[in-house]
Amino acid sequence: MQTFKRQYEQEGLVCTLETEKSHSTAWQRFLPTGPLAILPIGNNFSNIVWSTTPQQAHQLKNMSDEDFVASVNEALVSKYGSFPSSMLSQLLGGTLGNFLGIVPSCSEPFEVPPHIIKCLSKRASFPLSLNHAYKYVLHRLALVGDAAHSVHPLAGQGVNLGFGDAASLVSVLKSGVELGADIGEVCLSTFIVFFV
Repeated sequence: MQTFKRQYEQEGLVCTLETEKSHSTAWQRFLPTGPLAILPIGNNFSNIVWSTTPQQAHQLKNMSDEDFVASVNEALVSKYGSFPSSMLSQLLGGTLGNFLGIVPSCSEPFEVPPHIIKCLSKRASFPLSLNHAYKYVLHRLALVGDAAHSVHPLAGQGVNLGFGDAASLVSVLKSGVELGADIGEVCLSTFIVFFV
């Protein structure tokens, strides 16, 4: 199958970390070299996706666990500027904000990212690229998720696109079964996707 591909000139460094306390919020910090995401997986454990230059990914992979944990904490909390103060958020979220016409983007107070205490797995990295198939459907074949298109891991959009693909495929298959058609035919899926 023909695809379009473009390299992002970045690598995604991944591993599993232990945090000081349990959290259920996914964190993403936008750094000069690319975003750093901390994704909770239960209890005090999180996965990390650090999108960065190939050179920095190589350095991060080859650090000691202690130096790596310090680098993650520094990048999340201290190295690239301060976080919003809760006092300022309270002022702008109240009467002063109303007077100035400032509407808060959310009702919850700002939370500081979790403190990382331990690296639990080997660190690995992979090149990040955009990849897009020109056709998602052939006779008895349907591509979904990363098989159809891969994008930068920024904000989890790849998984969201994959969920949408899966929902669309289920809808097409359901309609095909209801019509009594051969669900592997390309013309059926094209007809249902574009006309239902």
